[in-house]
Amino acid sequence: MAIGATPVPHAIDGPRNDLLPWAVLGLGLLAVVVPTYVRLHETLWKQEAYEHGFIVAVLFWWLIWRERSSLQPGRSAPWPAAGVPLFAAGLFLYFVGRSQNLPLFEVSAHLPIFAGLLLTTHGWATLRSLWFPLLFLVFMIPLPGFVTLAITGELKQQVSWMAESLLYAAGYPIARDGVVITIGQYRMLVADACAGLNSIYSLTAMGLLYMYLMQRPRWSHNLILLASILPVAIAANLLRVLVLILLTFHFGDEAGQGFMHGASGIFLFVVALLLLIALDLLLVRTVFRRRPAREAS
Repeated sequence: MAIGATPVPHAIDGPRNDLLPWAVLGLGLLAVVVPTYVRLHETLWKQEAYEHGFIVAVLFWWLIWRERSSLQPGRSAPWPAAGVPLFAAGLFLYFVGRSQNLPLFEVSAHLPIFAGLLLTTHGWATLRSLWFPLLFLVFMIPLPGFVTLAITGELKQQVSWMAESLLYAAGYPIARDGVVITIGQYRMLVADACAGLNSIYSLTAMGLLYMYLMQRPRWSHNLILLASILPVAIAANLLRVLVLILLTFHFGDEAGQGFMHGASGIFLFVVALLLLIALDLLLVRTVFRRRPAREAS
C-alpha cells in the first residue's frame, strides 16, 4: 500500500505579507526625509528667516495623519503610469540637491516624491484629497538666495520709512539714512531679521492652515481672509520695529536688543494670528451670517 505524502503547508498568507511592501516603502521614505530634516535642523532652521520650517514639517505629517482615511485602499485605481515618472523625477531632483548641497532642490523634491508615491499606490482620488498637505509643504522650501535678498532689502526699506514717518509725526527726534535709524543718541540698523519675511511666511502658512481647518463654504469669505494675511503680517512687523525703537530710546540699547528683541517677534506673530481669527469670526457673525430659515406659514 502506497503511503500518501503529507502535503507541505504553503507560506502563510495574510496581513503579514500585505504589510511587507508598505514597510519597505516606509523605510525608503524615511531614508529620504530624515537626512533632509537633519540637515535643515543643522542649517536653515537655525536662521530666523526659516525657523518656521520645523513647524511646517510637523504640521505636514499631522495633516497626513488627520486625513489618513484617504489612504484606505480601493478609493481609486492606482495610476503608476503617471506616478512612477513623477516619483523618479523627484528622486533625481533630491539626489542633485543632496549631492550638491542645494536645499532648494533637496526640499522641493519632496513634493514630486510624495505625489508620485500617492499616484502609484493609491491613484488620483487620493492625491486630490491630500492636496492641502502637499501644498502646505511648499512653505518648507527655502527661497533662492537672490530672491531672499531682493525681498528682504525692499521690506527693510519700507519698514524703515514707515517707522520713521510715524515716530516723526508723533514728535520723536528721529532721522533715517536708508535702513539706519537715528533716534536721540541711538543709531539702529534695521537688520534682515526685522524685515518681516519670516512673519509673512509664517502667518501665510498658519492663515492658510486655519482656513483649511475651518472650511468656510463661501469663496468670497476665504478670499477676504487670504487678502488680509499680507497687510496684517506687515503691520505686525512694523509694530515690532516701533516697539524696539521706543524701548531703545526710553530705556537704552540693552532693553531693545536683549530678551525683548526675540520675544516681541513671537508675541506679535501670535497677535497677528489672533487678528486673522477675529476677522474670520467677525465675518461669520456679520457679512456672512447664516439667515434663519423662514418658518412655513
